[in-house]
Amino acid sequence: MGPAMPASATSSMDYYRELARKDVATVGDAVHAVARAKGFEGHSNLWVELMWLYKEHDIKFRRDISKLENMPLTKGNASHMLMEAMGVKGWVMNRIFKGSQRYALREAVYMKLLPEGSTVHQKMSGSELMGFLARIAERGER
Repeated sequence: MGPAMPASATSSMDYYRELARKDVATVGDAVHAVARAKGFEGHSNLWVELMWLYKEHDIKFRRDISKLENMPLTKGNASHMLMEAMGVKGWVMNRIFKGSQRYALREAVYMKLLPEGSTVHQKMSGSELMGFLARIAERGER
């Protein structure tokens, strides 16, 4: 497993440099990455970021997210969390199957946000998380 995210990673560049080195990203990394993508500039702190995302952007994560902070991030979980948090439009299956990681992943592959052959339980590296988030943000800009 890659190195833990240092509390001193305050700038976005420092944060992303450290994230890119991680062999396996965590659920907490996904929250931190969303916060950074939305403009958060403080220290990486899950509670502070969650509150900031809620207050500034009305982004809500599941209630037990803090218990999952250090769990490995899977492509299914990343698809569900990030597409919802970043407001990806055209995600029809989300309205039908609200909490389904499988359908979120299928939609992410269909939208070419993740590569063909991605599986729900496949772990994501830090650089894969960064690429996924960049493709979501690019899609939102179009």
